[in-house]
Amino acid sequence: MKNAVKFLSLVIIMVLFSCSTEPIIESERSLQSVASKAATNKSTVAVEDNLANIVGTSTIHRNENGITVNFKTDVIIPGNAYTIWFVVFDGPGPPTSSNYAAGHIAGESGKGNFSGHLLAKPGFMPLTAEVHVVLRTHGPAQPGMIPDQIHTIATGCVTGFPSGPSLHADSEVAGYCANIQVGVHPPVD
Repeated sequence: MKNAVKFLSLVIIMVLFSCSTEPIIESERSLQSVASKAATNKSTVAVEDNLANIVGTSTIHRNENGITVNFKTDVIIPGNAYTIWFVVFDGPGPPTSSNYAAGHIAGESGKGNFSGHLLAKPGFMPLTAEVHVVLRTHGPAQPGMIPDQIHTIATGCVTGFPSGPSLHADSEVAGYCANIQVGVHPPVD
């Protein structure tokens, strides 16, 4: 019994000495400050195809560490290979970078759900950049080429290969590659 009382007394003393003497209001301010430093800016925009039809959504979460995207589309061809790309504009003029985000083979539903992340690096300011999330078709999945089709911009491309600001129609032709859908996320003010 004496040992239990001593142990309980020791626990109470440790708890008392470990408690902060800082007022609760100050602690809350500190937590808010930490939260604001790691704050995420979220934006969701419509995804458009080459005919300006709305075919899905693109949501990005930005913070000082980078950008995470979730790109959903309702109009892709089952069995085709697709990739999404971050096209980043850190100022006026042409894009400063184009980076792979994700890739998949479309399932039978004709819908796609892609997610990817782009880490911050020198010259890329995730909180202020304009970001275009571009869906690219690589045509039907080709045995022996699938890993490259869903991870690179040009593997298996024989025709079509247009890139740049214009969008093109999707296709079931083997070897056809083109940018087919985009979600445009303006810079954060």
